[in-house]
Amino acid sequence: MRRAVVLPLVGVIVSLLSLAGLSGCGYSLNSTPYRLDLKGGTLRLSVPVAENFSRFGRLGPALTEAVIERLSGTEGLVIDSAEETSSLKLAITSVAVGSGSWDVVDTSSRDTPEASSSRTAAVAVRATLTKPDPLTGQPVSKTANFYSYRTYMVSLNQGQVEMQESEALDWVLDDISQKIGAVMFNEF
Repeated sequence: MRRAVVLPLVGVIVSLLSLAGLSGCGYSLNSTPYRLDLKGGTLRLSVPVAENFSRFGRLGPALTEAVIERLSGTEGLVIDSAEETSSLKLAITSVAVGSGSWDVVDTSSRDTPEASSSRTAAVAVRATLTKPDPLTGQPVSKTANFYSYRTYMVSLNQGQVEMQESEALDWVLDDISQKIGAVMFNEF
């Protein structure tokens, strides 16, 4: 019985000693070459219109506008294409609007059944932030991929289908702009 209690206790002690030893190993979770320290300074950022590799032509400007709107409230950050020191380049790498299943809803025994379908709008974006290194002044880059999707219901009316698709894509772009602000600029 004693042996069963001592062995787990030894494992816990070894684990704690290992963690204490690693704490002075020189690795740090706080500082990265992509840190944007704006204390006492201003970062001028250029956000060119997103490249769009999809058939949905309006998404490039819409994504760019959503990202600029999301970042515009950041203290110490100025979105300025004339005097930028950094740039955030966006590329829409994939857009998929897929049809889902059809559901027939029988509203009453006398009426004709009403049909509806679910669809999914999905967008993938690559974002690259380039800025000068605070120590060397040389440009450093950080690239991340973002993905979001939204499922929505459509009916047989083609006008409504296009409107619902557009609303779903707008929601997805807003979600991606929020993710870009949180990930690419998380040190602000």
